Amino acid sequence: MARYNRSYRGQRSRYSVGRELALEHIRQAESLSRELGGTDKDVKSYFFSLNKEQLSRVLDEYEQLHGRPASEYARKTLAKWQSGSVHMSGMVAERLFALLPKHMPIEKKFQLTESLWQHLGPSSSRNLYVNPSVSFDEVSAAVKSHLEVDVLSYKIPEQMERRFEWLSQGDIEVKQELLNFLRSKEKELAGESLRINLPILYDHINTAEGDNTHHLAHKLQIGRNEIVVNITNAVDGITEVAPRIATSSSSDTDWIWLWWIIGIGLLIVLFNG
Repeated sequence: MARYNRSYRGQRSRYSVGRELALEHIRQAESLSRELGGTDKDVKSYFFSLNKEQLSRVLDEYEQLHGRPASEYARKTLAKWQSGSVHMSGMVAERLFALLPKHMPIEKKFQLTESLWQHLGPSSSRNLYVNPSVSFDEVSAAVKSHLEVDVLSYKIPEQMERRFEWLSQGDIEVKQELLNFLRSKEKELAGESLRINLPILYDHINTAEGDNTHHLAHKLQIGRNEIVVNITNAVDGITEVAPRIATSSSSDTDWIWLWWIIGIGLLIVLFNG
């Protein structure tokens, strides 16, 4: 019985140690994900895309910092990490990925900035209600004004700041380059969207004005932001306030009740007769 108890305690102890190690790996993975801006998928993809020479430089430095056994294990397990048959621990990923920015060309840093921004960038949805008589220049100015507020005037979220810190490794100039790149991409995206959509919107306004159309809508999609321009006779000028839907007047309602009363009265007369 004593032997059984010792064996049981030993198994439970090993289980506790294993469980604690697993939890520690999870904590390390979560910490790394936060450091990289909330996701490490694109960073892993970049790591596994390194050519032989690039990978060798990273692993050579990894060996200098963490020893030959760690480096040999990484080289031996790389293909299994990539295939997913072996999971890269949070500690190993943190150590390896910390070395990547130092060996990464600025173009790749731009790509890793943009890939995260596609998930974290500002999102918004607006509705503009425009009378067909409003000039196209006025509508265009209103759209551009809202675009300036929603897309170009934003605060960089904390996750992006972390990605900037990781990619720049404390280099202020690199961090500024990344920020400038992000701003320019948003302006480029907004400008391209306006270039394509404003002529279509112009045609819609002319169609609505010429045909006396009751309601016509055109959606401008800029990244994760959208502005829906509703061309309708139900408003004056340009507004973000949706027009009220017309309801039956009180006199119409009174007539409906009157017909109900007459109908019920006729039924009573018929049944009594």
